[in-house]
Amino acid sequence: MYKAVCFILFILLTCLVDKAFSEVIKTIDGDIIEGKVLSADDEYLSIRQGHGNITFIQWRIISLISRGQEIIIVRHDGDKKGFTILATTGGSLSARDIGITTTDKVSSIYPKELLAQRLSFLNEEGQFVPLDTDDKVHTDVASQQNAARKDKLWNGNVDAGLTFQTGNQEAVTTSVKTGFSWERKRDSLFLNGLLLFGKKDGERNADEQRGIFKYERKHKERLYSFHQENLEHDEIERLNLRSITSSGMGYRFIEKINLKYRSEIGPSFIYERFMDGVTKTNPGLKIGNYLDWQIFDSTNFYVKVDFLPSPNEFIKWRLESDVGLRHNLNKSLSLNINWLDQYDSEPVKGVSHNDATILSTIGYNF
Repeated sequence: MYKAVCFILFILLTCLVDKAFSEVIKTIDGDIIEGKVLSADDEYLSIRQGHGNITFIQWRIISLISRGQEIIIVRHDGDKKGFTILATTGGSLSARDIGITTTDKVSSIYPKELLAQRLSFLNEEGQFVPLDTDDKVHTDVASQQNAARKDKLWNGNVDAGLTFQTGNQEAVTTSVKTGFSWERKRDSLFLNGLLLFGKKDGERNADEQRGIFKYERKHKERLYSFHQENLEHDEIERLNLRSITSSGMGYRFIEKINLKYRSEIGPSFIYERFMDGVTKTNPGLKIGNYLDWQIFDSTNFYVKVDFLPSPNEFIKWRLESDVGLRHNLNKSLSLNINWLDQYDSEPVKGVSHNDATILSTIGYNF
């Protein structure tokens, strides 16, 4: 009986301790995140929610933190942040009992023990690290991720697929799709490539190569500028080179941990040179829309659509889209399905308006 009482008191004490250290965080979008702060630095807070996940939250999306008898207001001025701490010595929010402190140092609101416990993460979007039953992070996973991040400047993936078809028709399709990114506080570089080759009944029905280079420069929390170059070669369309150059401004309308949406607009110029000597040029606009949705911890859905209209001829336009679903099998391998579509309202003679491709690939992430 005595042991049972002691055990119950221990459980109650543990719950009270956890509750005492629990903090409620409100983001600039109004989302509420509640949990225990495990570590803090100048860029991130790491929060344990329940007993299964650790969430990494960037300071730039935090507006308020409440804990015990304190409310911390996070101020943002461009890339700089500051804190206003409202602490009450009584049980009310009366001006008689509230003390106000201002600071711009994270060390003023969290002890040095938390500052020294920076946990590893996979990218700056916020990731989850699994916990053991004793609430300790798997040391092998954490150490591998930490070591990889110190040495790695680039993140990316290489997806490859090979499909055979026999029976009434004989076909083979080979594809390699790549994506690389280099992201820092203000500057980001993105490189994407596609190699596609296909044969049907002994004749080529796909033979094309595409490449995309994009640079982004962040000016405000959500506002950025960009420059993008698209290059394409297609033997089936008898296309030597298609170059699409575009620049402009973009805005991140939704910037949550699991859901992101942004849109951009700017002038564009399309240059096409075909194997029969014909060349086409088309100045116009680029209107881009991009959605990224982390459906589950291991499953990501994304949509990329570039609409390229001609201001002088509204019936003349081009659409480039990439819709994909990526499911991580483990830390390095993923299963991917992509739908790639290109539509040209005025193609050259002998080429169809729509060029759509569905890819099923295995990817390697690094």
